[in-house]
Amino acid sequence: MKKLEGVYISDALANVGAYANYGAHFAKAVAFLQRKDLKVLPLGRYELDGTNAYAMVQEATLRPWDGGKPEVHHDYFDIQLPLSGEETIGVAVFDPKTPGEFDEEKDIGFYDVPVEPLALRPGEFAILHPETCAHLPCCSEDAPGMKIRKIVVKVRK
Repeated sequence: MKKLEGVYISDALANVGAYANYGAHFAKAVAFLQRKDLKVLPLGRYELDGTNAYAMVQEATLRPWDGGKPEVHHDYFDIQLPLSGEETIGVAVFDPKTPGEFDEEKDIGFYDVPVEPLALRPGEFAILHPETCAHLPCCSEDAPGMKIRKIVVKVRK
């Protein structure tokens, strides 16, 4: 397990059950991530607990490590889980008082803050905290342009 208190946690998928009580709405998210058929689920959105928890099975093209501005959420934890290919997520401690534009309706803001790499492989996941974790998903230090399949679970704080 790798951890930056109050910002993010990364761990092996085999350990995901330990996080069922991490927050008020984590139990159904964890149950979803314990499914045996994750790799073959069709692309799309999966309702887990109304607006409190939902999952998105996605395909993405990895961008170069130095591309883009990190995102921040106020209302939702992100659980990021690559299903194929290695993904590097940029992570940074974020001060919620940082000036910038935030879209409350979409629960996302983009900020120009420096990030550190967090590599995730299939079988590993990261929990990214709302408000205190700026993150830049879908990056690669070694293979920009590579396509990956991943799951992002949104869990209301």
